[in-house]
Amino acid sequence: MGDEDKQFEATPQKLKKAREQGQVIKSKDISTAIFLIVMFMFLYYMFPFIWKQLLRMFVLLYDEIPLISVENIGEMYVMTIVIITLVSVIGPMLLLALIVAVIGDFFQVGPLLAVKAIEPKFDKLNPVKGLKNLITMKSLFELVKNIIKISILGMLGFMSIWDHRREVLVIGLTENLFAMTTLLGEILFAFMIKAMVVFFIIAAMDYLFQRWKFLKDQKMSFKELKDEFKNTEGDPHVKAQLRQKRMQMLQQSMLEAVPLSDVVITNPIHIACAVQYTHEEMEAPKLVAKGTELFAEKIKEIARDHGIPIVENEAVARTLFRTVDIDQEIPPELYQAVAEILMFAWKITGQSVPGQGSPETTQNATES
Repeated sequence: MGDEDKQFEATPQKLKKAREQGQVIKSKDISTAIFLIVMFMFLYYMFPFIWKQLLRMFVLLYDEIPLISVENIGEMYVMTIVIITLVSVIGPMLLLALIVAVIGDFFQVGPLLAVKAIEPKFDKLNPVKGLKNLITMKSLFELVKNIIKISILGMLGFMSIWDHRREVLVIGLTENLFAMTTLLGEILFAFMIKAMVVFFIIAAMDYLFQRWKFLKDQKMSFKELKDEFKNTEGDPHVKAQLRQKRMQMLQQSMLEAVPLSDVVITNPIHIACAVQYTHEEMEAPKLVAKGTELFAEKIKEIARDHGIPIVENEAVARTLFRTVDIDQEIPPELYQAVAEILMFAWKITGQSVPGQGSPETTQNATES
């Protein structure tokens, strides 16, 4: 079924079923942005401790390694200190990364256990199908997005160093290790701030895209709506939603028919009725669109955009609206009144009156 047939928003039942299959609105860039800011804050506040631990380890290695022989048990002591130091530094970071990853996903999709999403699917082992999946709009979008991110990060890194180019040259000549370390920290700090801002902007744009793509993919056709109604018949919420979908489809069909009409008859504010008459194809004019209030205004707006005459006749407009269904021919008692309105409209647009060579002056159709 083509995407053009799926013009209705997904129902709660459809979205619930998609969620059970692991299909939710999710942006990897949101999780990445959250991870970056949390890790930055962690390093910003924990850097003195990390630096102290690493410095202690390096001093120990510098002092102890020359004294270690092959037979000396001091090797084990040094290795123990190194392992303990690295675990004390890297361990909290890894634990924090795991917690942030879980929180980042929970923040976007809430509690979710989609068993069907983790079930093995052997069709994924098909190399031909796998190659097709590699070349999709989504994969191309991700590729372009990653290229943009790498390019921006490279530019930010260059700018961060360029802004401190004089200090780098001066400290490089003095060979002051402490000053160089301090400057490197300032450069990294400036780079991380800029990178986080960029990542959050990209993440926000990516989330909006993923949301649009997900809702577009979940759209339903009228057949799917009817099938869902059969499966959930008796549910008042589903019935109300299906009625709403039917009304939306009917209104869309009416709006598409307005440009094909010959005249729009109004009352003039609250009601609008579009009438079409093709002499060679129809026995009588038929009503192709009708509406009240805001929908009536929409009908008139489309009529103006397409040069369809709008004629005020309160009595005819009200009668058409109350007694004639969409795509139904007008009743015989309205033939005379509608004929006068059509002739008036044809005169305005310069169309020839059926059965005559050119438009003729007719009675003003606005008279009841």
